[in-house]
Amino acid sequence: MHSGLPADGGRFAALIEAMRPQHWIKNAFVVAPILFSGHFTELSYWALSVQAVVAFCLLSSAIYLLNDVCDRRRDLAHPVKCHRAIPSGRLGVSRAILAAIVLAVVGFGLVVAVGVAGYDRTQPLYGVGVGVWTGLYVVLNLLYSFWLKNRSIVDVLIVAMGFVLRAMAGAAAINVPISPWLVVCTLTLCLFIALAKRRSEIIELPDEHVGIVRPANLGYTKDLLQHMLTVSSALAILTYSLYCLAPRTVRNLGSGHMIWTIPLVIYGMFRYYRISSRAVGGDPVMALITDKIMWIVLVIYAVLSGIIIKFGSLQEVRAILDV
Repeated sequence: MHSGLPADGGRFAALIEAMRPQHWIKNAFVVAPILFSGHFTELSYWALSVQAVVAFCLLSSAIYLLNDVCDRRRDLAHPVKCHRAIPSGRLGVSRAILAAIVLAVVGFGLVVAVGVAGYDRTQPLYGVGVGVWTGLYVVLNLLYSFWLKNRSIVDVLIVAMGFVLRAMAGAAAINVPISPWLVVCTLTLCLFIALAKRRSEIIELPDEHVGIVRPANLGYTKDLLQHMLTVSSALAILTYSLYCLAPRTVRNLGSGHMIWTIPLVIYGMFRYYRISSRAVGGDPVMALITDKIMWIVLVIYAVLSGIIIKFGSLQEVRAILDV
């Protein structure tokens, strides 16, 4: 007799869906320090960085599962989220929690492996800072899932801090310092991204469902979010520009040519805002992944930054970029 429950294959597919692999793109922030440190041509650095990225993919999926378990009743009021694996019943709560525990254990195992490989008594935190920053990331996200996501403004700040901790963990994984300006820039940029998602969600939901789906939304209005987006985007562009011009950056790179990447950052932010404004399901990430022009901009940014960081101090390159 057919029980009405999904078969094992269906449960596995539901589990993969609930892990949200499409959101693993966010963990690109973990690998970002390898670009800005100039070590992107060294395989040993890539090995550590990739392990850290995989660890964050597993840990973030574990957190998504726990978050969906907590939100399963609220998600039923959302026109898109109600179809997610857990609120729809295609993935049971007990299976989701068990999977989250397994993913967390494996993820932390990889973090420990990276920390052991990078252990160095001459480095800050003895070279195992990757474990410290990763632990803070998990704790912060658990606080978010079980409590702080219901607090307006605090909720988007925590999301932005999650990206900062990703970058800090990525830098610690390869034992390189990270510029304070880059930390502030990451915070303001990701605050902009989080606010854009909140705005997209509020616009698409009926007024009576806004607070049911996410209680923190009751503390926002469209006008307030628009003002906050304007402020955060201006801060992100300003702090990135200051990073490019900072004496430490110029000294480390041997030139101030990172300023040539500023137009790409401005264009990327404005395009993301445009994409998020028409995103379906309150999820700009899905719209972003399918946007070919944004991918082209990101590739151009990465290539140009790599050339400037690695070769910007050479006389031949200076002759082209100096004005």
